[in-house]
Formats: sequence, structure tokens, C-alpha cells
Amino acid sequence: MLSQDDVLEPVLDVVDIQGNILGGFNKDHQSLLGFTINDVALAREYFQLISKEISNLYEVFSFNNAYKSQKRRLGKEPVGLMSTWTNIAFSYDGMKKMIKDIQEIESFLDNSFINGLPFSSQGLGDPVEEQSEGNYRKWIIGSPKSIPDILFIVASDNFDALKMKSNNLINTAKEYQITNFYCEFGHDLSFFKEDKRGQEHFGFKDGISQPGVRGKMSNNPVDYLTSRPSNQPSDISLPEFSYTGRPLIAPGEFVIGYPTQSLNNARGADQVDPSIPKILINGSYLVYRRLRQDVIAFEKFVETASLQLSSKQGFSDITPGKFKALLVGRWPSGAPIAISSEKDDTQLGTDDYKNNSFNYSNDPNGLKAPVISHIRKVNPRDQSTDLGGPSRTLKKRIIRRGIPYGPPFDRSKHDSFNSDRGLLFLSYQSSIKNQFEFLTKNWMNRPDRPTNAPSPNNNDSGYDMLVGQNGFSDRIRYGHFQKNVNNNVLEEQVATGGLSILDWVIPTGGGYFFSPSIRSLKSFFGKK
Repeated sequence: MLSQDDVLEPVLDVVDIQGNILGGFNKDHQSLLGFTINDVALAREYFQLISKEISNLYEVFSFNNAYKSQKRRLGKEPVGLMSTWTNIAFSYDGMKKMIKDIQEIESFLDNSFINGLPFSSQGLGDPVEEQSEGNYRKWIIGSPKSIPDILFIVASDNFDALKMKSNNLINTAKEYQITNFYCEFGHDLSFFKEDKRGQEHFGFKDGISQPGVRGKMSNNPVDYLTSRPSNQPSDISLPEFSYTGRPLIAPGEFVIGYPTQSLNNARGADQVDPSIPKILINGSYLVYRRLRQDVIAFEKFVETASLQLSSKQGFSDITPGKFKALLVGRWPSGAPIAISSEKDDTQLGTDDYKNNSFNYSNDPNGLKAPVISHIRKVNPRDQSTDLGGPSRTLKKRIIRRGIPYGPPFDRSKHDSFNSDRGLLFLSYQSSIKNQFEFLTKNWMNRPDRPTNAPSPNNNDSGYDMLVGQNGFSDRIRYGHFQKNVNNNVLEEQVATGGLSILDWVIPTGGGYFFSPSIRSLKSFFGKK
């Protein structure tokens, strides 16, 4: 019988888990490469060969720690400390080609993964009209006719090194009758303009709030993947937290074959199902969404909606900048509006702990942070939801590893108005259906969930107006904003529609994939 500590903090197979899942590449440059398998026998030889080039958790974790240590010592980004990493994932079609008896493991596979992203697209709120740019039939990658068998993720600190590695992967695969038909590069926006480091195209610091994953890197009892202080909140209904204020969550929510988070215990975990097939152990499901961001449309909406809202009683302080912060739940610096409700606070924005260590229980109406703000919709923190207590929210978290693509918008440059830009969204989870799709369908795209603030008008609170979608034909989304004036709660609604462009985040590609363990890549995919 395992002790509770062994269940809660298992030793991770650090040389078998792919490095981007729990370690995180976190590089300034990244490429996504899509391939088709044409000869299964040759492909098996290829996977035996390529397995040696797949970066594991140990090397990524070790490098990242060395990089952070030097950055702290130097007070700036270290120069000359570089690496280039590669990870691999398979679509269900790719797995079917390589796994002879795949029907024997299908009952253990995620149903959404089996069906594929195009099947789920309309349920995620994507446009239903075939002529729409966001309709799955028009996607650049991942339409029913362009689903990759294999997706490589390559990341590097140096763009030339990234291009060289990507070209080598493409050329080597060709020798084994594996055809490359998709190649996309993403960059941290500092590649184009240094003062935009860490931002996404709407101007906000990205990637701040991630789950802190439990588990140990070795048999050393304190060699944790996610370091944490010994003094933890006394309320055991809340999770324990890392040094950066991130909630600690059982590793089985992100990597298959490890304990999963208990439903009703924020500090508990359930033991592993012993019947899970070996091919899935140490693997994770990868969601890829290519999301074009229409910055001009977003800015037009913000300008119109903030003017509309500021004309209402009690909302005269609403400026375009503050309105955007209300939609996101953070200011551009990353400072949470739940803490700094009136203006941006760059010092708070750079404080890793305070940036994450806040809750919403003292703001149930959303008077500071609207309940429709993006970060509150996808992570209601200590608030009870339609699922129940806050411990259940932990089971819905995902690990995000995306990166922007395209140059930032610049009004002074004529060609900037027509440039393609957006986010190469990547997330890892142990269930696409119960995590990524749940967050999108049940929380972002539902006006009455995950929490519905007490409303003077008894209205639904609204959609996630930043990235949420409304699958109805009119695609209009709305959100309710509340404010306390002289002990009276005032409420106003803002909606997309009318003369404004309805969508400013448009899906233009993607797919559902499985990232196997390195051992499985050799023993199952590379098995002759």
C-alpha cells in the first residue's frame, strides 16, 4: 500500500516524459511541422532513429533551472546559454497507421482525440458557415483533408538553429517516405520589437498563470518538480501553492499513468488505474489551435464598447485601456485587476508570487474582476462553480505552451494592416474532453457558468468576450459589468454585434494529438 505522500508526490519518469509537457520549452522561437506517413515499415525505422532526438523532461528541466539561476545572478537574460529541443505527437490517424491492434486500446483513448478537432469544431463555437474563414473546412492545417499523422514541435533560443533543425527533420523524414506538408514558425514578439517580450498580439503579458504540477524528479524526498514553501494556507479545502503562488495539482491531470486529483480534496490524489495500456503511460494529449488575432477589430470593439459603457451612470471611469483589462482580468503588465482594480501596476505585474496568489471569494459580484473576464472564466480559483467546490476546478486546468506567430500590429506600417498574426495555442492535458473542451464549451462559451454573479436584473453574467465563441448564427456575445455606487450595485451589458466585427480571434487550423513517452515511441511506434 502506497503512502499518501507517495500517491500525491510520485517520482516522475523524467527520461521518458517528453520535455515540453511538464518542463516547458519556453523558447523565443518555435516551429510546428506536420507530416504524412506513406510507408509504415520505413516509418518504424524512422521512429527508432528519431527517438534519440526527442528532448525529455530531465534535460529541459535542468536547462531551465540553469537559465533561471544565471538570469538571477546576472540580473538579465544570459547570453550564449542556448539549446534546441524537439518533441513529437501523433494524430489518431497517425496512431492507426502505426499501431497494429489499436482497437485493443481504444477504450482507454480520449473520445475527442479519436474523433478529431474538425468533429469538435462546431461544438467549440467555431463558425458553422462554410464560407467563413474560421470554418474547419477552410483551415490552413487540420481540415479533414489536411490532418497530419505526425506533428513535431521544435524550439530554440536561436532562430537560425531552429531553421536548421527543422530542415534536418524535414529532409531526414523524406528519406523514410514521410512527407512534410506544413511548417509554421512562431516567435516571442521581442523578435520583432524588444519591448514586447512575453506579450501576445492584443498587448497583454501572456503565460502567467500555470498549474504547479506535483511529483518528484528523483527519490530525494524534497526534489520536487515544482518547489513550494513549507508554510501553506490553513484552509485544507484550498490547494497547496508553489513559491510563485501556483496551485499544486496531481501529475495525472497532465500525464497519463500518474495519480489524479481527488474530486473533493484539494490536497489529495487518487491512485493510478493499473489497467492503463503501457503505450499510454507517460504520454499526454496535445491540443493545437491556430488562432488568428484581428487586432484592428478588437481595438474597434474596445473603443466603441468602452465609450458606450462610460456613458452609463457609475461607469464614467471606463477608458479603453481599463475596459480591455476588464475583459482579460489583467492589465497589460500582467497585474491582476482583482488586486489593482483602478490602474496598471507594473511592479505587481513582475511579481511572480502576487501575480498568481489571489482569489475571488471577496468579490462574488465581480465588482473588481468581472465574472466574464477571461482569466476568471477559465480559472475561478477559490469560488464554487457549477461543478461544486473549488477543488474540482483543479481537475479542469491545462498546461499552456503556445507562442505568437506573425509580426505585432504597427499603425505606422501600411503592410501591417494585412499581416497574418495570432497565437499558436498549445495545451497539454490527460483528457481533451474533460479539460480543454470542457473549459471551452462549458465555461468560456456559456453565459451562466462557471459562476453566475448575483445580478440586480437576474441576467446571465455573459460569455468570455476575449476568446469565447458563440456558435449561433448571429455569433453575438455579451457580458455584464457591475459596479457598487453608494451601496447600490449597478449593472450594464456590453455586446458584440451591430456595426462591429463579431470575431477577433478566428480559428484557422489545429488538431488533436497524443504525445507518447519516448519509450513508447521506440517500442510501439518503432516496433517491427
